[in-house]
Amino acid sequence: MWIAHLSDLHLTADDQPLYGRVYTRSAFCLALERIAGLKRQPDLLLLTGDLANGADGRAYRFLQQQLIQLGLPFCLLPGNHDGRETMAEVFPGAFAGWQGRVGYLDLPEGRLLLLDTSVPGKEWGSVTKDEVARLEGLLQGPVLLAMHHPPFAVGIPGMDRIACRGEVQSLGQRLGQRGVEGLLCGHVHRHVSTCFHGIPAQVAPSPAHQIALDAGPLAYTLEPGGFLLHDWEPGRHLISHYLPVQAAPVHVYAE
Repeated sequence: MWIAHLSDLHLTADDQPLYGRVYTRSAFCLALERIAGLKRQPDLLLLTGDLANGADGRAYRFLQQQLIQLGLPFCLLPGNHDGRETMAEVFPGAFAGWQGRVGYLDLPEGRLLLLDTSVPGKEWGSVTKDEVARLEGLLQGPVLLAMHHPPFAVGIPGMDRIACRGEVQSLGQRLGQRGVEGLLCGHVHRHVSTCFHGIPAQVAPSPAHQIALDAGPLAYTLEPGGFLLHDWEPGRHLISHYLPVQAAPVHVYAE
């Protein structure tokens, strides 16, 4: 199956630019146009947090309208800039069946585990011992895990300081031993690819602004936005493609 993976939309309450220069609504719409134009449509749209900047209900309602227009099944996770209660008001089924901060979605190919790592009022995330045990109890058949905060360092000091904390090593050991096939994250505003306890791990970029790849003070850049497209076939390694939000002409090679 194909999973289109977007993260860190930072949608504003109206069409005003974030930081006075980042048009997050327009960037998100470009990403959806790119997805709608794919010859093969994704089977699922996964959004891994920081959907609304400031957790404003108007931003979530705009998101809802755009997702309805796209017409694909979708799955939402909150990030540190989101408000879970406001999300649930606009998307009543978003957390249906969850146990605390742990949920799952059963798909034809396997199970997508969902972990809400957000901590109210904090930029960093967390995972607890009980949540690791709960996730382990949900491992059944082929599994992917989605969460906002990466549980590993990405090499950007400012982002590594606000990564996921708590029982991250226990999480990796338990899931790695059980053969989880992929870990899908956000938060970093850059595409990062690595392995975490033997699990292929992918961090999705933002469709809007990116975090500068710099050892200096944490900063953002208006490098082109993008998203990921995961090709998941259980029993085979996860294949992930990066797509910029802006499409380009396609030229067929002459035979």
